Amino acid sequence: SENMESDIQTKFTYLGRTFNSLNIGDSSAAFSDCNSDRSGEFSTTSTQSRRLLTATLAGNSDDYVIEQLVSDLQSSSIDDQKMAAMELRLLAKNKPENRIKIAQAGAIKPLISLISSIDPQLQEYGVTAILNLSLCDENKELIASAGAIRPLVKALRIGNSTAKENAACALLRLSQIEENKAAIGRSGA
Repeated sequence: SENMESDIQTKFTYLGRTFNSLNIGDSSAAFSDCNSDRSGEFSTTSTQSRRLLTATLAGNSDDYVIEQLVSDLQSSSIDDQKMAAMELRLLAKNKPENRIKIAQAGAIKPLISLISSIDPQLQEYGVTAILNLSLCDENKELIASAGAIRPLVKALRIGNSTAKENAACALLRLSQIEENKAAIGRSGA
């Protein structure tokens, strides 16, 4: 007989994304496919993208890059905010150890404020970055206590399709903590 914890090879498409290889024993695997990865939309010649690429290739500069990106989240330039949120979401998605580093660098509150942005792309990137950070169990309580639940519920109602999907996934991740279930319910999710 086969172990129920083994990988089940499945492949399906939902909202234009292909999902595959879900492990029943690892809930974060299912959620890691929720986040959007539309990094191809951005010019690879931007200063910030070059900075991220250089740091990634060096392998030891993640802390510096993360600090710079967190600072850029609070820039007066919407383009800088978008790029920073996009890069942080990718760092959190592709390198699990960065999820804690990003939270410790103070990204959670600025990302939550982006979720309330009237710019749909900025909102989407904020939601997706929060989703990716919520894949780390240690971050769930920090995210909820920083006030993410109400903005996520609002994004679930009025965001673009990707923001709605990722807000739902983030709320589901946050609901894995008992205290958050009531707060999510009170917020009308």
